[in-house]
Amino acid sequence: MTLLSNALSRERNNFDLVRLAAAMSVVYSHAFVVQIPDGNVDAAARLLGFDYAGSLGVFAFFLLSGMLVTASFERQASPWRFVALRAARIWPPVAVGSLFAVFVLGPLFTTLPLREYFAAWSTWANLNTVTTMFVWVPWKLPGVFEHNYVGNVICPSLWTLTVEVHYYFVVLLAGMLGLLKTRRGMLVAVLIGLIPFLMRPHLHPHFALAIRNLTEKPPGYAYFPELVFLAGMLLYAYRDHVVISGWAAIALWLVYLGLRDTPLAQPVFYAAFGYVILWLGATPRLHRFVPRNDYSLGIYIYGFPVQQSVASLWPQLDPLVTLPIIAPFVCALAWLSWHGVEKPAMNWVRRRLAAPGATDLANVPDTGLRSAP
Repeated sequence: MTLLSNALSRERNNFDLVRLAAAMSVVYSHAFVVQIPDGNVDAAARLLGFDYAGSLGVFAFFLLSGMLVTASFERQASPWRFVALRAARIWPPVAVGSLFAVFVLGPLFTTLPLREYFAAWSTWANLNTVTTMFVWVPWKLPGVFEHNYVGNVICPSLWTLTVEVHYYFVVLLAGMLGLLKTRRGMLVAVLIGLIPFLMRPHLHPHFALAIRNLTEKPPGYAYFPELVFLAGMLLYAYRDHVVISGWAAIALWLVYLGLRDTPLAQPVFYAAFGYVILWLGATPRLHRFVPRNDYSLGIYIYGFPVQQSVASLWPQLDPLVTLPIIAPFVCALAWLSWHGVEKPAMNWVRRRLAAPGATDLANVPDTGLRSAP
């Protein structure tokens, strides 16, 4: 039994391990999405009936992000440091991912002559990762994956990063208003965070704001990741009062099983799932398995493109058979992303932010720095 506040120190938690498992669950579930359906579904979908492993992985990311990104703002000396660290964590790997799509996947899989492929405006539009991050324009390359079961999308799962970036700005605004210093202020911050969730802008045919239709959830999702991020913010606000216990986790799951065939089943399930995420992140039993490096974002970025590549070559292959095929490629790309892009970018920004004579931020852990999906 421990308090959540004690588990927020990176030396005391297993959140990198949880994120790795979450990224792997997303890749696992997408195997059943990209291949031509054969009647099989992922294990979580089969057991629950209302959700699947991929969305649960995303929910785990968002719950941790809500806590850790809020904690990250409180540790920074200024909002600009927070923005710089957030940008360093998210943008470089996404930008390099777009280069990989345009200059590696495209030439390998396009059905067009390379001259036409590189002459197309739609090819170069994918390098506009600023739009990808803020507005969410999916990557699509001419002649690439056009005959795949899910169409010619390269990495549709990046839409969740766009949502996450929006909520970085919620944390930034709340922090600049001084709302993150008290629990009452944090409640106001969460109410502010509900505004971009409930009010949805429409750009075509003209700009307009409309209230979100709560019955229209993201495709494949039974719940909304935005609300999970806000729940993480609340958990951070009450971190000194949230007790994490394995027995409590078991009790919540027993309650869910008892209510499984009732209308209360889904909300109880998500409460139990979130609590188990906290327990997995806090229990000392798993600490020896925590990876020294955070490959979760690289797995998240490159998983779907590699799976689309396999689906292009063998569309009717059994989804489970594809997993050992894609695993070496996804792991290699995630390794290159972390060691060649993510870690160097973060260390470079930390060194630039370090004041003369101050401790080099490259050697100071930032528990919120690795929170992106």
